[in-house]
Amino acid sequence: MRKLLLVPLMIFLFAASAWAEMNQGLPQVVTDPRQAFVTGSIVVKGEGAAPTEKKLSAAQKRIMALRAAKVVALREIAEILDGVAISGETTVVNAAAESDTVRATVQGIVKGAQVIKEIYDPLSEMAVVYVTVPMTGPNGIMGQLLPQVIPLAPPAWPAYQQPLETVQPSNFDGLIIDAREKPFRPALINRIVTKNGESIYDPAKVAQDILVERGAAEYTNDIGKAKALLGERGSSNPLIIKAEGIVRSTDVEVAPEDASAIFSSNQSKNYLEGAKVVFVLR
Repeated sequence: MRKLLLVPLMIFLFAASAWAEMNQGLPQVVTDPRQAFVTGSIVVKGEGAAPTEKKLSAAQKRIMALRAAKVVALREIAEILDGVAISGETTVVNAAAESDTVRATVQGIVKGAQVIKEIYDPLSEMAVVYVTVPMTGPNGIMGQLLPQVIPLAPPAWPAYQQPLETVQPSNFDGLIIDAREKPFRPALINRIVTKNGESIYDPAKVAQDILVERGAAEYTNDIGKAKALLGERGSSNPLIIKAEGIVRSTDVEVAPEDASAIFSSNQSKNYLEGAKVVFVLR
């Protein structure tokens, strides 16, 4: 009798141990678009179970529970993508309403989302699936959406005009904008403008192959990390500028002397055309 009781107990302990092992090292969930710009990807968790109205084998329950969990995760990915800012107060869902191409692109991004971890608990017959979409790269959100949404973005600011008293060109080969003290919102299109309403940096002027590969800018919460990110793009001496203000929540305003320094240094290094720009967020 005692042996008969030990068998189900051992099965339970084995299943519990396997479940605990599968739950180790779980992916970090990232569902806030603002945070996704910094971490480099959106990561969601979906949960599901097999239908109970049908008589299914253990293998069928596992397959159907995992499929249900993935469907939930993909649905959440679609909802998060709708909230990604394009520029100002315009989000992806606004652009998708205006453009069939944008809508199809978003659907393609959702379908292309990658499963990075699957977990199934045979005791509860519940499944958990983690799904991710990168922000950059050919299959990323910025790489696929930027070429589609730039024509739909609000009109750009007029181009910056260098004052007569110019600053001598320097050896700066990248740009870090410190916006930690401002209510800055990362977006697919973040511009840098002057107090006179002139545009110094406009992602629409960046070559499309660069936009597809790595986006219009990078984002972090630390100056040191910003330098490291630019270092990966070949920049060893970035210009660090503190944001003076924020316009329409996504465009950074810089002081006149800083605008002149950015313009002058870019004349010789062309780092803006290479999107060697990092925004530091709080």
